[in-house]
Amino acid sequence: MGLKTVILAATAACAIAGAAAAGDYSKSVVPGYPDVAAEYLQVPGYAAPGTPKGLNTASFLRLRAAVDGDAPRPANAVIVALPGFASTPSHWLYLASQLVHKAQARTCDGQPCRVEVWVLQRRGANLADTTALTAARKARSPRLALDYYLGPDALQPSAVPGAPAQVGPATAQAKWKPLSEQDLAFMADWDFQAYAGDVDAMIGLIGQKTGAHNIFLAGHSQGGGFVSNYAARLKPSGQRGIAGLSGLIFLDGGPSAGTQQTPTPAELDAYFAHVADLRAGKAPVYTDANGLLGAVAGPASAASQSVTGIYYAFSDPTAESIFPLRTAAMKEGPGDKFLKAISLTWLARAGTSFDTDPVPGGGVQMPVLQFLGEGLGVLDFKPVPGTETQCDQTPPAPLPPGPARMMMGAPPKCVPSAAMVDPNKVYGWIEGGGNGGSPIDAGKAKAWMDSQGFAPARSNIRPVTVRFKDAGTLTLDASDMIGSNWYPSERWDYDAGFVGKYKMLKVDRDGVKLDVDKTAIANIPVYVARQGFTQGVSGNPFPGVSDYTEINRTGTWQTDQAKAVTPFDPKINVAILHHTDFVSADDSTPDKGRPGEAGNSAVANTLIDWVLKRAKGAAQVPTPKALGVVTRY
Repeated sequence: MGLKTVILAATAACAIAGAAAAGDYSKSVVPGYPDVAAEYLQVPGYAAPGTPKGLNTASFLRLRAAVDGDAPRPANAVIVALPGFASTPSHWLYLASQLVHKAQARTCDGQPCRVEVWVLQRRGANLADTTALTAARKARSPRLALDYYLGPDALQPSAVPGAPAQVGPATAQAKWKPLSEQDLAFMADWDFQAYAGDVDAMIGLIGQKTGAHNIFLAGHSQGGGFVSNYAARLKPSGQRGIAGLSGLIFLDGGPSAGTQQTPTPAELDAYFAHVADLRAGKAPVYTDANGLLGAVAGPASAASQSVTGIYYAFSDPTAESIFPLRTAAMKEGPGDKFLKAISLTWLARAGTSFDTDPVPGGGVQMPVLQFLGEGLGVLDFKPVPGTETQCDQTPPAPLPPGPARMMMGAPPKCVPSAAMVDPNKVYGWIEGGGNGGSPIDAGKAKAWMDSQGFAPARSNIRPVTVRFKDAGTLTLDASDMIGSNWYPSERWDYDAGFVGKYKMLKVDRDGVKLDVDKTAIANIPVYVARQGFTQGVSGNPFPGVSDYTEINRTGTWQTDQAKAVTPFDPKINVAILHHTDFVSADDSTPDKGRPGEAGNSAVANTLIDWVLKRAKGAAQVPTPKALGVVTRY
């Protein structure tokens, strides 16, 4: 599908009648980056079999220079970014904004440079009913969202005298109900090809002039695996994905050229047996309170997290939060008694919810977030005098195998208990990042809080009416960008591991047609930032790549060709970053120290020059009018 066809189709499909004027950007600039405008967009995507037409869409967050308004200048580079496992564009918000911001301070062809970042949204977000989230933003009343998704009786009086009411699980009075596995049976075919086709549609919006070469593909975590797979994939055009790209960017995911040459017949049979189970309803098509993320996954949890995001957007960060960190229904683990007993400010709740170690050495974070979370700071907590030795005797959760065990370190010596908590105190947060009180933490809880609460008012997404098997006919408005994926695709997660495993994969069977050849990844610049490393040498897995840069926790390694283009200080490292810090590390003091130190983003302050030095010419990018963008509220 060509650029003109996609734009015309998007314009026809996404115009929202009666909305406010298209030129209003006041509610669509990124918090902390007033020179960066955000728009949440949909264009026609890959036609996955069985999926209702209105849901076969590619959704993405577009970040660009706000000063250009409705007439975006040609882009010197466009970075198409893929979030990691269970992630959304919110996780890319700050790194992407830093890149767009920094580009404007650099000069390209005698004028300020333009870099745009387009972050793909997972398809499960197309199924989110965000009507009440938008209504709450418009009215600046989070309670509207709370009542709709969780029920007006979900807010219960606190057991602590003087404390605000606390939000519990959703009740029967909630108007929103999750879709069933039967409703979403078509998700069985939301496979690697569907996501690759969505990226094809996004790239199809970018008009490359003759001689221009400036589209970069980036991925974090699981998204990094996608980068290798997409670059090696044979597209419908007959070219490999790499042919239209100027560089590959891996953030703590990959780079990987596969660990096995080709699948065995038995491995192919096992793959197609599982696909058949998904299609037959014998295996769940979306993740719901199971798998690696447990109770924090699935539509009910994601809807609750989305409501929390609305409160983050409109609450005083120093006020007491009404959302507990742990609920009575959750399986109890180390530190959960402590977290159920403690009262926190909104900022402290944000930090404690995603920091890898909010009580240093206390082991109170869920194991998966000890590995996948961020270093945001520390909880401003000291045990009540006399209780210092009253540790919670709950045994630490078993450490998962592999890299997670290495990252999480030794078990805690003293898990804090409920007895250590002062019931009359609301505990705050000590920030990390630049000028923060925790110099070993790369991020800030305020940035995490803002990213979870942010949704641009500018969008071209309109309501879609779909008839479902169990829920009947529903109209879904997914135009409010969400900070968590409501319906994570099991097929996508399964395909990500399967396709990534092999150097070469050629399949045409049971409706699956794949041609992936990772030996084709050559003669293209590669940038890597990751915690893992190969001691003493580069971990470059691509023999045909000679322009290779890797920043790891020991320093920076570059090939001679990479150094000749953008030489970096070999002492730059990511030692204080964690798995997810790569996509949202704080950059509040970029002039202090070197990239990788607190307040100086290791990725943003190296990647911006890496990209611009490898981009050629300028790309025509679509105007908001061409895409049917309007202001929702």
